[in-house]
Parts: sequence; C-alpha cells; structure tokens
Amino acid sequence: MFRHCMLADMEIDEYEAHWEAMLNECGVREVEWVKDLYTKKHAWAIAYIRGRFFAGVRTTSRCESLHAKLGRFVESRYGVLEFVRNFQRCVDFLRDTENELDFRSWYGTPVLQTEFVELEKSGWTMFTREMFLRFWDSLKRCVRVRICEFNETENPHAYTLQKYRRPEMNWKVYRDPVANRFTCTCMRMESFGIPCVHILSVCVRLDLVEIPESLVLRRWSKAAKMEVHNQCGEQHTADRSVTYRTRVGAFSQLCKRLGRVACMSDEDFKLYSKKLLSDALFLEIKNGLRPSTDDLTAAQDCGVKDPIRVRTKGTGRMSQACGSAPKTKRKCSTCGKLGHRRTRCPNGGAQPSPRNDKSPAGINKRKRSKFCGLTFLSMQQAPVVVGEKTQPENPCQPVGYIWEHFSNGEV
Repeated sequence: MFRHCMLADMEIDEYEAHWEAMLNECGVREVEWVKDLYTKKHAWAIAYIRGRFFAGVRTTSRCESLHAKLGRFVESRYGVLEFVRNFQRCVDFLRDTENELDFRSWYGTPVLQTEFVELEKSGWTMFTREMFLRFWDSLKRCVRVRICEFNETENPHAYTLQKYRRPEMNWKVYRDPVANRFTCTCMRMESFGIPCVHILSVCVRLDLVEIPESLVLRRWSKAAKMEVHNQCGEQHTADRSVTYRTRVGAFSQLCKRLGRVACMSDEDFKLYSKKLLSDALFLEIKNGLRPSTDDLTAAQDCGVKDPIRVRTKGTGRMSQACGSAPKTKRKCSTCGKLGHRRTRCPNGGAQPSPRNDKSPAGINKRKRSKFCGLTFLSMQQAPVVVGEKTQPENPCQPVGYIWEHFSNGEV
C-alpha cells in the first residue's frame, strides 16, 4: 500500500484517503518514522510532485540503473588501466544502444489500433518510439472520459470533463485558440511531458488531424538531437581523435537526415548520390588519401556489376579470350588416330605396336600379380612345369594347387 501511495498518479484527495487506509490497516499511525515520512511527502509523493517536470525518473532509480549498466563491464578487482578500458566499452555499448533505438524510431510503421488514425500517425511522426507507446496508451484511454460542458466564448476556452460513471471525478482543460496551447488541472503534461487523456479527448472533440506542437516536448521528439549534434561538431578539444569522433557523430546525423528525404524519389536519390561521390573523391585527393592523378569521373563507373554467368553443373567452359588452352582430343590407343576409341577401332584384330613389346623372341609374355605378399605366376599360353613332368595347360589352376608346388620348390 505504501508503494501505491508513493508511485500512483492520483489526485491529492485520493492520496490522503489511501494514506489513512494504510495507517489503519497496518497500525503504524503512532510510529515516529511514518510521521516524519509524511511530513516530507512533497518530496516523494507523485500527487504532490505533480506540476514539476521530473519525467517519472527518481534519483534512486536513476542511480541503480547506472550501477546495473556499469556492473556488467567494471569490477572492483580491476586496476586503473583495466577500469578505463572497460569503462570505454560501457560507453560504446550505451552509444550503440542509443543508435539502435534511434533506428527503430525513424524506420518502420506501427500497426494502427485506434479509431483516431490521423492523431495516431501524427504521434508516430513526432514522438520517439518509447514515448509514442506512452502517447498511444493515453490515446486509447481518452474514450473513458467525456466532455460534460464547455465554454468557447471566453478566452481561453474551458472544457469540463468527467470520468465514465464517476461524476465525482472531473477535470478542466483550457485552450488558448491564438497560440493553440492546452493546459489541464491534472498537470500530467507539466510533470511527464506527455499529453494527458483529458487534453487528447478535447483534441478529438475539435476534430484535429495532428497533434499541436505545444503538446510535443522537444526532448521527446525525433528532432531533439539535431541541434545538439550541430553544437557538438563546432566544439574543439586538445585531443584530435576526440574532436574527430565528435565530428563524425554529428555529420552522421546530418547524413541520416539527408538520406531520409533524398531517398523518397528516384531522381533525388541519383542526383545526391553523384554529388556525394564527387565531393568525397575531391576531399580524399585534398587530404592525400587518394593520388591526385586519379580521374574523378573514373570512380563513378566503378561499382558492383552483375557477376559472370556460370553453369549450374560441371566446371563450365572458359572462353578463349581468357587465355585458356584448347581442349585436347582423345586418340585411339590401338592405331593412334582421332575419331574413335580402342573398342571401336577398325583395326581391332591387329597386334599392338612392336615398340611396346620388350620380351625376347620365343618366350611367352607373363603377368605378375601379388597376393598376400607372395608372387604367383599366371601363365597365359605356356604349360606349368612340375619337376621333370609337364602338366597340360590349365589357365584356371586353383590357388591351393599352386601353393603346394611352390612350398615344395617345384615351381
């Protein structure tokens, strides 16, 4: 209950009723610490802080959040050198996270979920992604209040609103028609910088198609960093590397801003692409990053072109212009002529060339084969000689028979 009294966004009368209910339920009415805490309610209760801009961020939560992020990179056992290195890693991580959030804010389109399409699109265009989600929630809840009476004759115009089936809860919204400014008695706009439900209900009543600029706090808008980056780029420090990184960050933001509008049409995209390329080449030559003899227009023709088409299967055939050797044609191994193979040679019955036959005359050609580390003779035409006897020719001698005579020294 104490957490609800401290963090809940409610009216002062409602806060006092919740505080009394907590004292009676917990029985801490006479506790000195509770009495002292109640006297300091203007410093911690949202009901009394309302009207002072604090964006919903408290000192303790901000400190704990910073400690949680630093705790992922820095430890107590680190020395000075390790601390500086890891602290720089933490800063780089925060910058990368910020760039990611900026990217999500600028690109993409949300799914429209309300009946007020124009106001919803206007909020997405102006607010960052995180603040748009909060604005979205208020826009969906604006149907819960209704305008019971209004007076548009006086300046400023006054509108009285009350909650659905809760006539005791009412608020007043004042609108200046000249400056188009809105104020509400709930003071949530002054506290958080987001239009409250009551102001949005009046905007719906007036059939507005976009959110007035007075309801968009600059710190919550997408253009909040543009002026900041321009000011950072004009600053100079003693360390040239720090100045360079600051200028790169500021110039990147300007390029993003240019890219968002230059890519809307094909003509603008081509025009500014050529301008940026020519200017980049000029600066590279000026700063000595490219030889001065290079032609500035030569780089415009250089780019990513279509790759060479290749066959999906096989190695493909390379053109003669690439300097590849012509494909050699196969010859017949019998006659040495082109146009056929050995199996289709017309001289198939002819004997092989004499230059390949190195065996002396009168001696039959033998083939040697190895089996289990032993050498056997397979006779093609000569008979097998065993001792002094001559066996008839049998080309299909069993292995056991040959092994028996071989072991006796007869072969």
